[in-house]
Amino acid sequence: MSARFPETPGRLLSHRTVLRLPLVLLHVALGLPLTLICFLPGLRLIPAGHGMRLNQRAQRSWMRVFLWACGARLAVRGHLPPGPGLIVANHISWLDIVVLHAVWPMHLVGKAEIRRWPLVGGLAALAGTIFIERGRTESRRRVNRRLTALMRRGDRVGIFPEAGIQAERGVGRFHPRLFASAIRAPAPVVPVAIRYHDGRDLHDEIVFAPGQNLLVNFARLLARRSYRVEVMIGPGLIHQGVSRDQLAAEARQIVKDYYES
Repeated sequence: MSARFPETPGRLLSHRTVLRLPLVLLHVALGLPLTLICFLPGLRLIPAGHGMRLNQRAQRSWMRVFLWACGARLAVRGHLPPGPGLIVANHISWLDIVVLHAVWPMHLVGKAEIRRWPLVGGLAALAGTIFIERGRTESRRRVNRRLTALMRRGDRVGIFPEAGIQAERGVGRFHPRLFASAIRAPAPVVPVAIRYHDGRDLHDEIVFAPGQNLLVNFARLLARRSYRVEVMIGPGLIHQGVSRDQLAAEARQIVKDYYES
């Protein structure tokens, strides 16, 4: 339990929790099997309109309803450019993963520990998460190769280049190593800012704090009043003649400007 976020029964349980938790459980129990059916061979590749396959449409719908059941209201500004791209976003909460999938299902890079999380780990793997072992050079190289191959195939992929959730409000340094995949593909880098608010910035209430487990954080989200999740999509960055360090710095500045606007 984090010292920054002392938890009390009143913070973790409210009338909102009583209303929302059954909705979430019902959505998982009924909506998840229907979504999984859309991933079956022979069904997953069926066109579902607006450039989406059936499995993508089902996955995005499931994520959007999950956000709604948790009290989050999604608002998207801008559009992802057509075709493959490396989506780079700031990182505040595990909920960011759901948010990006609710915009457009993509392969996301996540820390290897997520694979062991109850329910979330299995869903992350099914959604095409690419797990990375932090601090291991070979794991990073493997992930870079995988991202490059996916973008060459025409897919969108996503990373959180701060290399971890930022405990403090704001946008941290973007580590440049995984930006190399976009240069090799080649594919544009698309900066995306994620912000939680209800008229004021909610970073300190939403953030997955150090020492806080997933269930406690989830309970906190269910107990609070409804809030907006703003996703602000920047222009695709072309990287001809630009190093990965320059690309990372430019993408970070755009995300920072959006986040602080």
